[in-house]
Amino acid sequence: MKTSEKVLQLLLKKQAFLSGQELADELNVSRTAVWKAIQSLQEEGYQIESKPRIGYRYIEGLKLSEASIRRFLNPELDLNFEIYDTIDSTNNRCSQKAMDPEKKTPLVVISDSQKAGHGRYGRPFASPVGGGIYISILLDNDDPDFNPGLLTTATAIAVTRTIEKLVHARCEIKWVNDVLVDGKKIVGILTEGVADLETQLIKHVIVGTGINYLTDPSKFPEEIRQRAGSLRRYTLDSGVSRNTFIANYLNEFFSLYQNYKAASFMDEYRAHSNTIGKDVTINRSGQTSEGHVATIDNQGRLVLSSGETLASGEVTKIISTD
Repeated sequence: MKTSEKVLQLLLKKQAFLSGQELADELNVSRTAVWKAIQSLQEEGYQIESKPRIGYRYIEGLKLSEASIRRFLNPELDLNFEIYDTIDSTNNRCSQKAMDPEKKTPLVVISDSQKAGHGRYGRPFASPVGGGIYISILLDNDDPDFNPGLLTTATAIAVTRTIEKLVHARCEIKWVNDVLVDGKKIVGILTEGVADLETQLIKHVIVGTGINYLTDPSKFPEEIRQRAGSLRRYTLDSGVSRNTFIANYLNEFFSLYQNYKAASFMDEYRAHSNTIGKDVTINRSGQTSEGHVATIDNQGRLVLSSGETLASGEVTKIISTD
């Protein structure tokens, strides 16, 4: 581990001013080495306050940082991280890593922006620089009955809990994978499977989540500004950093994931649904139909008043019946 990384860990752990001499003594290096490490960290974007004759203190800022995330992460979680300034797609990176025989999972890939972020059906997902959270989790899978729809609903609840707890914005969930605040899409979730070529069984699962956290809405492409929103005003009011949010989201996700097939969260999902009780238009493989949503069952399936049950598809239009 580099001296700069060791200095950062000490500053994160202490969360108070540490003098250059204290840092030097703790790490058994010279004060010059400490000063150079501080300079290096500041150049990388870490906010480190410096006061003459007092020392140095870390200030939580915009920089995505594994060390900062781990401060708030459940210590029982054994996770591996890759963090990027920019990447084509965090889900694509997980797909690549799934083929690596030496990979360590669970792997969490996070990026400050994406050049080729995508959602369902390969549609582009706007991922501008400036405060979004683009995060994918690569998981091993040995369950032949893996239920992607139910895992997606569990992920929606993990995100919803984190938003409501930390930034105090009321969420709605549009079946199956969109989280809305103030009527606009804030979060998109994409769950993908990676199959073994020989057995055709799903050997790895990728759960990708894009969150418009501090994103400036004016940076969205014009064609989506009417339906895409941002948590920006809520996060600025709350002062919760992306690192803190990410750690809490991961805590919620893995708490649900370990027993997601029990569907104990479905009452919570239904309570947040903006789809139940509404007339909707549904797109399934290019075919459009209409129906009235009676409920969402414990497998995460849409149940229409006609009795039809849908495990997949996309609600493209919701008509209020109030």
